[in-house]
Amino acid sequence: MFVCSAAALLVGSALAFSAPPRFARAEEAAALSEGEAAALSEGEALLSSCTTYFSEENVGRAHNIRLAAERISGIVLSPRESFSFNAAVGERTEENGFSEAPVIERGEYVPGTGGGVCQVSSTLFYAALEGGLRILESHPHSLSVSYLPPSLDAMVSKWSDLKLLNARPSPVRMEAEAKDGALTVRLYGTPDGLLYRAESVILASLPLPEGEEGKEGLVSESFLCVYGEGGELISRTRVRKDVYAPKKSGG
Repeated sequence: MFVCSAAALLVGSALAFSAPPRFARAEEAAALSEGEAAALSEGEALLSSCTTYFSEENVGRAHNIRLAAERISGIVLSPRESFSFNAAVGERTEENGFSEAPVIERGEYVPGTGGGVCQVSSTLFYAALEGGLRILESHPHSLSVSYLPPSLDAMVSKWSDLKLLNARPSPVRMEAEAKDGALTVRLYGTPDGLLYRAESVILASLPLPEGEEGKEGLVSESFLCVYGEGGELISRTRVRKDVYAPKKSGG
């Protein structure tokens, strides 16, 4: 379930928990390997990390996740430099190396090329929030996803992008890796003494039409909480408010 290893998932003013665990924060992730620690530049540290999980049995989707992760890994953002996920990953076409896998389109899963890439953009989105990067553009899926809490996903398409800005005074480096059903995005840079935490709030559920079975829809919003060195809350800013449609069984 989502506990310490996830963003707080709130319904009204009460904590709610979902099972099984689908992602983990930096403090719950494995410690840096000797090679990773040796690769850190002077003054550089792990700013944030997010791990989400996927099935290796869906070969096309797993391939797309690995390919997209490879294409964003190693990118360094200088101070005031912006980042476009679509520009970094490229078009989701067979010519660009992507495979066929289900995609969400108009509230349904349909065959498409590049399915799974949104899990990479969403995992990066979460890491960017908790790494202190500024979000210039992000979009929700039409359906809620299983690998991150609502309003903490980032759908990308030909018309929708994930765009970030490094508002820090020093460079930030992205590293991404997908293997054994786990996708991890890490951000490295110079710490600023602040702690950034993402929060998901469920405002309401949207029932399916009478007589239909499936998954209820959601109205949700996400917040970015910033804490000082003493643990005091400095700010709590809403990131997005979203509506996810109900999904009928078999749809």
